[in-house]
Amino acid sequence: MPAAAAAPLKYVVGIDIAKDTFVACFGRIEASQQLRFGKQATFANTPAGFAALLAWAAKQQGAAAPVWFVVEATGVYYEALAYYLADQQQALSVLLPNKVKHFAQSTEQKSKTDQLDARLLCRLGLERALPAWQPPTPALRRLRALARERQSLKRQGARLKSQRHAFAHCYQPDARTLERLAAHQDLIEAQLRAVDQDLAALLDAEPELARRLAHLASVPGIGPATAIVVVAETNGFALIENERQLASYAGLDVVQRQSGLAARAARISRRGNVHLRQA
Repeated sequence: MPAAAAAPLKYVVGIDIAKDTFVACFGRIEASQQLRFGKQATFANTPAGFAALLAWAAKQQGAAAPVWFVVEATGVYYEALAYYLADQQQALSVLLPNKVKHFAQSTEQKSKTDQLDARLLCRLGLERALPAWQPPTPALRRLRALARERQSLKRQGARLKSQRHAFAHCYQPDARTLERLAAHQDLIEAQLRAVDQDLAALLDAEPELARRLAHLASVPGIGPATAIVVVAETNGFALIENERQLASYAGLDVVQRQSGLAARAARISRRGNVHLRQA
């Protein structure tokens, strides 16, 4: 008579996500620490695809055991799925890209495909005890949207200022063009003032958030604008466990490449959150 299958300690669904679709890999870990990987499937990155993912994952389960979903925080494409799973009361871990990269380096995996990345995330979730993702509060989501809009307007304003200065000092500049550039610059400045007013109103309505920002801004070298970006992009530091992880998430960690006698100068990785790095 065949032996009964060992009861799993937990199930994990590793998810490699892109703009339009995502690949899911289902796996389990048994009491013997044996890892077993099951089927993989591709779903649309839409609400219908999210519902299909849950139905598919439920069919893969045998004995009762906790189910965890593991996804990498790449861009914004993971957000809709993460919020959906949180709303459905599913256990979810959202991992920073550098954490996944370091785990991948510890394995023998050399190739990189969507299917292999989903399996890697599944394996990471099976082997490690990962923190549960805490969705940002509506106030933090609003803060992040306003902070990103402000950064974008500041970049546009700086480029337009340089463009206007250069055009004004060229030979016989066209007066109508100068007027349009000036009007465009006035519009950006008006939008910046509107964003700052919305930020002030948000902080008036959220005194605890305002207190945390003021506390961070009290650190020498950190102004109010920088504090807003740091808190917004780290989900109130929920994604960050220590200062090294913060530097890595911002892409400010130092990397060095050396092979034999050839050595390159150390530089920052620039692989993290661009909004945080530009704060």
